[in-house]
Amino acid sequence: MEKRKSAANIFMEQQEIAEKEDSIVAQNQIQSFEHNMSEGRSGMPPQAKLKAKPRNLNFVNIKSSEELQLEKEAIKVRITGFGFRKKVIVPPNAYVVHTRIGRKEPITIGLGVSFRYNPNKDAYMVVPAAMQTIGVVANCITKEKQGINILAYLQWQIDNFAVAYKKLDFSELRDPLGIVNAQLREQAEAAIKDKIATMSVEEVLTDKAPIIKELTGRLKHVAEGQGDDNGKADDGLGIKITTVQIREAIVSSESLWTDLQSPFRNEQRKKSRFSYLETENEIRQKELQSKLLNETEATKTNLEIELLQQKKLTETTELKYKEEAQRFTKQQENIQLTTKLKEQTDLHEKESADRLKAKENEIRYKRELEDITIQTALDESKLKAEVVKIEQETQLVKLNAELNLLEENRRIEQEKLRYTAILEKQKAEQDSVLQIEADKRKLEEEFEQTKVDLERKRMEIQNLKNNQVLLSELIKELPQIASQMPKPDELRILQTGQEDSVLNALTSFISKISTVGESLGINLFTKTNTE
Repeated sequence: MEKRKSAANIFMEQQEIAEKEDSIVAQNQIQSFEHNMSEGRSGMPPQAKLKAKPRNLNFVNIKSSEELQLEKEAIKVRITGFGFRKKVIVPPNAYVVHTRIGRKEPITIGLGVSFRYNPNKDAYMVVPAAMQTIGVVANCITKEKQGINILAYLQWQIDNFAVAYKKLDFSELRDPLGIVNAQLREQAEAAIKDKIATMSVEEVLTDKAPIIKELTGRLKHVAEGQGDDNGKADDGLGIKITTVQIREAIVSSESLWTDLQSPFRNEQRKKSRFSYLETENEIRQKELQSKLLNETEATKTNLEIELLQQKKLTETTELKYKEEAQRFTKQQENIQLTTKLKEQTDLHEKESADRLKAKENEIRYKRELEDITIQTALDESKLKAEVVKIEQETQLVKLNAELNLLEENRRIEQEKLRYTAILEKQKAEQDSVLQIEADKRKLEEEFEQTKVDLERKRMEIQNLKNNQVLLSELIKELPQIASQMPKPDELRILQTGQEDSVLNALTSFISKISTVGESLGINLFTKTNTE
């Protein structure tokens, strides 16, 4: 038995067929227009557009209650026993009516009632008690003569089975309620078409409550009964309408649907454009105000900076002139003080020269010369002893340094041989080239560090030289230094009194140097007698 289609599938198929028909019509119009244009005929271009797919068919891929209802199997009634002792076991969710020959009233009637069954005399009928869902597809015409497709559904349930089995056809074995569903679907479709014929497209799309109310009222009047004109009670069909709903309403004409959407879209577009323009104007005004404020602040700041610069320049000029005046005053005072000091110095020198006597100078010179000779002899003997001692110490230091250097070189060679042996051993034991390279670099760094330490020790040995060694080296270099010095043209003898200790120390030092030079064979000064 072929499976029945649900209302949603029928609705989608109708929409697809309508879309295909519109596409064919639009294509024919385009071809006709092109043919007329090729023959030189004038005409308006077709307004219809080809559509690729149905519109607004947003059904969820979850099966509806109607589809599940169509897929379910028939009620399974189990018959047990044999012969005249059979029993019919009825499920608890099914109504049953059981009749027998010679009886006007049913022997058994109710929900889920099992009974004994004699196949020669008895007959029975089992009907589902569950709520039923009916999908309704209505192709309607509004009062503007415009097509609109409605997809609705209603749900009903048996309320009084004693009345329902007498008035309704439950004879289909697989789906006892199929005929009743078809009848209610036809009544609902007719009610929807009648109501929409009195409504506009706008009313249908915006308010579906009148349709639901009209459909509910008509179906309840038929199903549940409302009494006749003679005042007699009408039990109806023994069923109860549970709910009526409109699932989808789609305008058949694509152009009409576009026109209906255009006012709202244009209004929203207008609001969006106005909002954008207002925002741009506000931004532009804010930018101009900010620019004006920035320019004003910049001009004000530049003016303040210029005033401050001119003020500082004036203060700098005043300070410069003031400092120049003070400097000139100080210079004049220094010149006067220098002149006065110079005059006093000249006077003092003249008085000192007058007090000096030539004979005292000669006696004092002889006495100092004798002292210098004696001191020079003593210093020479001490110097020679110190030079011998220093040379011995220097030779000893050099010898120790060379021994230490040889010992260090020997140790370095041993360390190098040991590190080389260790490196070769590790190289033989290890397969990793990276480790060997790392060890080699480490040994090289240690060798370089050892060289640095050796050089440092060598410098320390050089630093062991004391002042006496340096003095001996300076004495060795004195002949060469003296040979390069210019010879004086004359020698002046300056005699001072015992009260001038600084000048006495200077003359004593010069005399000692001259004596040391003569003992070494160096004539530093040429003696001339000047009176």
